Amino acid sequence: MASKPTPLRLLSGPRAVIIYNPRSGTHDIQASLTGALEVFREQGWQIELQRTQQAGDVQRFSAEARRAGYDVVLTAGGDGSLNEAANALAHSEVALGTLPSGTANVWARQIGLPIPAPLYAAQLIDAARALCTGLVRPIDLGCTNGRYFLLWSGAGLDAYVTSKIEPRPPWAKRWGVVGYGLRAVWHAAQYRGTPMTIRIDDQPVWRGRTLMVLISNIQLYAGIVRPSPEARVDDGWLDVCIFKGTSFAYTAQHFISIALGQAAQNPQLVNTRGRRIRIAAKLPTAVHVDAEPIGLTPIEVKVQPGALRVIVPQTAPAVLFSN
Repeated sequence: MASKPTPLRLLSGPRAVIIYNPRSGTHDIQASLTGALEVFREQGWQIELQRTQQAGDVQRFSAEARRAGYDVVLTAGGDGSLNEAANALAHSEVALGTLPSGTANVWARQIGLPIPAPLYAAQLIDAARALCTGLVRPIDLGCTNGRYFLLWSGAGLDAYVTSKIEPRPPWAKRWGVVGYGLRAVWHAAQYRGTPMTIRIDDQPVWRGRTLMVLISNIQLYAGIVRPSPEARVDDGWLDVCIFKGTSFAYTAQHFISIALGQAAQNPQLVNTRGRRIRIAAKLPTAVHVDAEPIGLTPIEVKVQPGALRVIVPQTAPAVLFSN
């Protein structure tokens, strides 16, 4: 059984570091952090600031904070920054939180944190206040071929799209979610499914033409749909959604049925769960974790129960947790 959530406010002046990505999202993150820093310091936090300069810095700085005995690591960036930090902090006592400043901010949306809007600095201040009074909860991580993920991992269509789009140059990030979505649709329209063999907990589940396989630790996907509405972040399981089919027409049909809450009536969608998932494809197929490309199939995905401590607002949806 997962341990009881800990009110963060009971910690006496947590020692924390904010690791921020100046190239994340569409705003000047450094200038916008001032108000959030004041909130933390007013609440007695011992806060430091570190700026990334290249890919991998978030993971490296988080690992350094872990070795130095920090209580909290906060990422001011997107879901990619959270993924790097989670890979450094897994199986430690350091709590991970986020000041959402990326493009999609799916984790922040999932737990109910304020997300970037025109009054950007105000949202970061509100997020800081929510974190100061938040709870520290142990949650599961997934692990794909040795790489941890907080949100989801996938093989096929979405991983292919991600591999074509990421990493995005600064000019592309200025278009935000709209720019990302348009480019995603363009690449998705050209994708064709490939035969895959999927085994879950050593049992054969599917063998046939597949558009993609989504392995989720959370309920939201792309910030707007819920292909895994029964997912819980602390139940020791990973939720698996298999999208059968060959072309973009199937893709559109699948996501429409999910959006309308009719996935159960779609015979080309399979929803299940497991603790170990193995995927092989006839043709090497793109793979991602938390929307970051990590290579090609075959893959083995395992759940890591209670592997990460995260800070969530007290108002986080109760349906996200089994405990």
